[in-house]
Order: sequence, then C-alpha cells, then structure tokens
Amino acid sequence: MLLKIKLSSSQHMKGFTLVEVLVAAAVLAIGLLSVVTMISRSTIQDSRAYHMTHASLIIEDFIENATRAQYAATTFNSLSNATVNTVISGVAYTMNCGIQESTPLNRCKEMTCTVNWNNKGIQASTSYVYVFSPKY
Repeated sequence: MLLKIKLSSSQHMKGFTLVEVLVAAAVLAIGLLSVVTMISRSTIQDSRAYHMTHASLIIEDFIENATRAQYAATTFNSLSNATVNTVISGVAYTMNCGIQESTPLNRCKEMTCTVNWNNKGIQASTSYVYVFSPKY
C-alpha cells in the first residue's frame, strides 16, 4: 500500500534553489575580485611611493649641499651642471641637474634636478626646481 502525502499550499519546501546559490556565488565572486584588485593597486602605489621618496631624498640631499655655495662668491660662481648615479635597494637612480644663470632674477641661479629610475621595467621620474641667490 502506497501512502500519499498531499501538501497544502500553506506548506512550502524550505531551502535554497540552485539559481539562488548561483546568484549568491556570483555576487561573492565579484566582491572578492574587487578586493583583490584594490589590494593589487595599493601594492603598486606603495612601491611607487617608496621609490619616489628615495628619489626626492637624493635631490634634497644634493640641493642641501649646493645651498652652502650661496654664502661664498667663489663657490656660488662655480655651481655647475651635475649628474649623480645611485643604487638604492637594487634600483638605479640617475639624477641630472642643470643650472641656468640669472634666472629668475639677476645674479640668481636656477637649478632643475630630475631623477630617473627603472623599477622592474617601469620608467619613472621626478623633478625639483630650486633658485639659489647669493647671500654674500
């Protein structure tokens, strides 16, 4: 003898359908993908900032040493173009500084320093402009 059970319309089966599970998995996958992308981009930006800081320190160190030239006529008049090569943490930095005479004012010298580096195939650079005025 077979027993038949009839479900009334007020009784529903409980659980998730396959479509609901697939939609939830898709939403979760999109969320995880966006988090991974954010982490990847922040790592790249962190590396860029790290190298930019080193480049800025190289320029600032050079300019600080050059500012001493402002206090003596002989050293001020002997300021000239310079190139500095430095390796920090396995990355080669090349700094080129050029001097322009009598800019922006008479007797002043404008120094433009640019640092270039290549980190794993990515070329980058930063530049500073500093004006030296005679203080003697």
